[in-house]
Amino acid sequence: MKSAIAALGLAMLAGTAAGQQYAVADGYRTCPPAQTSQGLSVVESTCGTLTPPSFSSAAFASLAELQSAAAARDAFTQSVSEYGNCVTRFIDSYRRPGADANSQAPDQAACAHSWAQDQIVQAMRDFGRACVDFSNRSMVDASIEPWSGACYPSASSQNG
Repeated sequence: MKSAIAALGLAMLAGTAAGQQYAVADGYRTCPPAQTSQGLSVVESTCGTLTPPSFSSAAFASLAELQSAAAARDAFTQSVSEYGNCVTRFIDSYRRPGADANSQAPDQAACAHSWAQDQIVQAMRDFGRACVDFSNRSMVDASIEPWSGACYPSASSQNG
């Protein structure tokens, strides 16, 4: 009898674990564009408007242009960090006594933060592509000062 109960318990545990894995694999949630737009509007008065740089069609003609774009990328990264902190404070303001527990504003604000993170990823990718293109051209074109630096930030780990 004990072994039957133990087997049943293990089966239930395995079923629950399998269900959770399935939910994670198929349940990846992204914010719909409408909710992201609402989130950007909700936090705008508190956190401001975030304007991502556009490197999608960048074709750097000089090392100075590349370095200027890298500075813009780095400044945007810092802006996203500050924006994220502001959004976190906004969301936390709904976790106090007396706050409207039914408000959609915290979820919408989270979508605004998610959008900001997506923008930083896109800016990094676009800058990296343009940087690699410049680096390649600088190695074959004597009129361009060579660039052999990093086009993507190095991954850092908190764990060492």
